[in-house]
Amino acid sequence: MRILLVEDDEAIAQALVTTLKHQNHVVDVATDGLLGLELAEAFDYDLLLLDVMLPKLDGISLCRKLRTLSYQMPILLLTAKDSTEDKVKGLDAGADDYLVKPFDLPELTARIRALLRRGTAPLPPVLEWGALQLNPSNCDVTYNNQPVTLTPTEYRLLELFMRNSTRVYSRSAILDHLWSFDEPPSEDTIRAHIKGLRQKLKCSGAPADAIETVYGLGYRLKPQSEEKVVQTPRILMGGFSDELGFWLQQRLGDAVVRVTHTGEDTRTELSDRQWSLVILDQHLRHPGPAELLKHIGNKGQSAPPIPVIYCGVKGVDSYPRAPLGKGRKLPETRNSSTTQQQSETLDRVTSFLYHPLDAEKLAREVAKLLHLNLSDPQGSPKQDPTIVAAIGQVWERFKDRIADRVTAIEQATQALEDGELPQELHAKAKQEAHKLAGSLGTFGLTQGSVIAREVEQLLHNPTLNSSQSAHLAVLVQALRSQIDQAPIQSERRGGTPLNDLPLLLMIEGDQELSQQMGLEVKGWGMEVVNSDSIASARTAIADRRPDAVLLDLSAQDTLTINPNNKEEGLTLLSELANGFPPLPVLVVADQSRVEDRLEVARLGGRAFLQKPVRPAQIMEAVVQVLQGVQTTEAKIMVVDDDPQILSLVKHFLQPWGMKTITLSDSERFWETLEVSSPDLLILDIELPHLNGIELCQVVRNDPRWNSLPVLFLTAHTGPDIVHQVFAAGADDYISKPIVGPELVTRLLNRLERIHLLRNMAETDPLTGVANRRKSITEFDKFLHLCQLHGQPMCLAMLDLDRFKQVNDLHGHAMGDAVLRQFGKLLRNTFRSEDIVARWGGEEFVVGMYGINKESGTKRLSEVVQILHAEPFVIGEERLYLTFSGGVAQYPEDGKTVDTLYRCADQALYQAKTAGRDRIIAYNPSGEAMADYTPAS
Repeated sequence: MRILLVEDDEAIAQALVTTLKHQNHVVDVATDGLLGLELAEAFDYDLLLLDVMLPKLDGISLCRKLRTLSYQMPILLLTAKDSTEDKVKGLDAGADDYLVKPFDLPELTARIRALLRRGTAPLPPVLEWGALQLNPSNCDVTYNNQPVTLTPTEYRLLELFMRNSTRVYSRSAILDHLWSFDEPPSEDTIRAHIKGLRQKLKCSGAPADAIETVYGLGYRLKPQSEEKVVQTPRILMGGFSDELGFWLQQRLGDAVVRVTHTGEDTRTELSDRQWSLVILDQHLRHPGPAELLKHIGNKGQSAPPIPVIYCGVKGVDSYPRAPLGKGRKLPETRNSSTTQQQSETLDRVTSFLYHPLDAEKLAREVAKLLHLNLSDPQGSPKQDPTIVAAIGQVWERFKDRIADRVTAIEQATQALEDGELPQELHAKAKQEAHKLAGSLGTFGLTQGSVIAREVEQLLHNPTLNSSQSAHLAVLVQALRSQIDQAPIQSERRGGTPLNDLPLLLMIEGDQELSQQMGLEVKGWGMEVVNSDSIASARTAIADRRPDAVLLDLSAQDTLTINPNNKEEGLTLLSELANGFPPLPVLVVADQSRVEDRLEVARLGGRAFLQKPVRPAQIMEAVVQVLQGVQTTEAKIMVVDDDPQILSLVKHFLQPWGMKTITLSDSERFWETLEVSSPDLLILDIELPHLNGIELCQVVRNDPRWNSLPVLFLTAHTGPDIVHQVFAAGADDYISKPIVGPELVTRLLNRLERIHLLRNMAETDPLTGVANRRKSITEFDKFLHLCQLHGQPMCLAMLDLDRFKQVNDLHGHAMGDAVLRQFGKLLRNTFRSEDIVARWGGEEFVVGMYGINKESGTKRLSEVVQILHAEPFVIGEERLYLTFSGGVAQYPEDGKTVDTLYRCADQALYQAKTAGRDRIIAYNPSGEAMADYTPAS
């Protein structure tokens, strides 16, 4: 199903996307309320996950807006606000459910399944088409109780058809429902997936035409003429809470539970649906239970009576105190008419329960009436191990940012202790505490969420007394401890950056190449698993998901002795490249025909290497693929005097996450270019004042901007105009009227190439960190920010101790492997916004914005401690190495990069002469410098 997630917390959003995609949902993400509204208006979603506290338009207002526009998709609110008042606001705004952060991911997915079953028509928890069954809870598909193995895309197709069994879907409609913005395939791909789904259903014993083609319209699930639909029990609860309905749904498992809150809604459901059982509460009004019971009794004489459970208050005269039936005595009432009404009402009630309602007793009564089995009330839903591993990887990605949030709170706490807490810092700390309260529990740090919520509550008070300030400090210290000791790990994470090795699966029949790669791969800081057949490779992937796959399709190898094995390899390539998450596959072959290369590219292969090929060449390709290129966060500047064109381009690019800067006045071009610093420039040719060709020439004549990609939009396609466009320095042009997919594809291709070239020019190829040229540019930006905001900055010089001995004793290949792993350690240790670069040989530099010299040296000493605990593991070798460092601070030690470098280098020299394996902060006096030597 297609879900829209509106959430501004990137860590929570990524965790939810990971979980939902593992459940075979398609997820689009909006980071603010206005973008969420635009996406909801533009596309058909099956469900909306909505955070309450959002920028631009809050979640409550967005929910209310969608309901006023008559959008009927289920809406589930997610928020850290847990007061009754907040819940009432959300539900009154039109939300169907409300979940308080932090939440358990299994509960969230269960609530989503419940809401999707409600939709516009209740659906069973297990979707059925004759003997074909699909269970959204665990994504299992069976036919005649035998498992049917489907790819994620085939599963989503089948679920779409089974949830809407009477609807015909065109190929474009299937694209809209099952693919998000960042992965739109062609319509031809739909035909291929339909064909694969039909074949797998047929092999499982299902009819060959289970998915039928309605010519000229699309595809649908074949109407069941011969197949009999198995009815799933459906329960209507009138006048009860959503929480009770959700709990009962979990206890019953094999039934659909629908909750209504008013008498009118209950009457509507009774009129429109076929129910297996109805549960009514005494407090329903307009109409009340008596009128509703009459309605249930008028369903027809031929139909079996619908069981009814009535929940009342014991001792109220107008309703009985005990169940009655034939021969049952009514309680005495004030008049005979009331007695007659009660008698008619009681004949329609199967059993009675009383308030305060015992939920477990209600579940047992429902199970008895419908002959259902109850699930274990103590059993809590288990997380899929693959989801746990994926969430662990999300934590590893965002843990530094989460730690920075704690740092912001610590800074506010320190300022409070010093006697003055600036309003800006106070507001930031309160906001960060709110986000931590909502996010930590999602990653399993429940106690951390509790502490963060208490911190947030304390910070709501602008003035704290001494005891409150002391309590806040204790809480913040406990919060930091929770983050530092977080147990969340992916399955193959060993707990330290050095053991966090990417896994390469090699599917090879060439034993010689396999042995060579086994030795080579470890020197690149990777782990390797070998498979000598497609079958064993599938088992290996199921046991432990690799980061990349190397597939050998050489004809002479034992893996591919016959053509069928080669076809199996290509089939595996397609499945891995198009699954979720997609696995990058690199292909090695002994032939280099264009047809072979094209087939691999069409199936999603990320690289094609022809034998003979050196292991080092293969590893370079693997590393390049693993680095990946992200282009959807690019800034695009569009210059056009037609406001409709500007709006149209922005509309096309916004769903892809691209930030669009629009400009209609060419006289403000240079000023806007300088301020926005775009990644790509789109120009119209005909502009007032300065035309597009002239603007392109101006850009190409400036050394800072001459490499900026420029694309033209024009209604003129004559050869003279095209020649002028390219002569001015354009990279591409698109004819008007604009075709959205063409524009997006051209932009993405151009940005991908630019990012690849930029990455090659700015990254040290051996270590993966920035090179010297790139880092100097970044330091200049840091210095500008420091001057602007009055913030400190640290520049640290690091040097591996006795590195020459590594080269002399073990060889330069071992030395390269050490440098590669050290670069990876630094990348994983420091924040994404920190500067980490290699300046030559074994010398590295680290820049930390907003951190003073003392904090910077302590952070570096923690890296030294990591090296004390964990050796460099390279092949069969285990090397224990150390490094020394010197730290200088802006502006006390220098106001330029060169000055700071000289000061840090001087401190580094003193660290070397003092015995190495230590970090020393520069002292302007040149006497006793601060020495941070980690304890061994």
